[in-house]
Amino acid sequence: MQIERTTLAWLRTGLTFVVGLMVLLRLLVHRSAVAAAVCAAVAIPLAVAITVLSWSRHRQAERRLRAEDPLPDGALHASLTALAVLAGLIGTVYVLLM
Repeated sequence: MQIERTTLAWLRTGLTFVVGLMVLLRLLVHRSAVAAAVCAAVAIPLAVAITVLSWSRHRQAERRLRAEDPLPDGALHASLTALAVLAGLIGTVYVLLM
């Protein structure tokens, strides 16, 4: 049950990236269509990757739990957290400079 909760939390994180992207694109499209396109080209695959990797980790954790092996490490989650913090900092700087 705890594995399912963690997976759902990371799926929500992927959805949050998509929503944040939509807000950022809305802000950028008035300033620069090129910047908006570049942002979309980077962020959309990133959001899809987060979703796919979270689901893959969930399946791996379930298999290991049933086999009574150690669960996967938290490297994926740590790197996603760092990415979310970086995206938040970029958004904050953008808002403060505008």
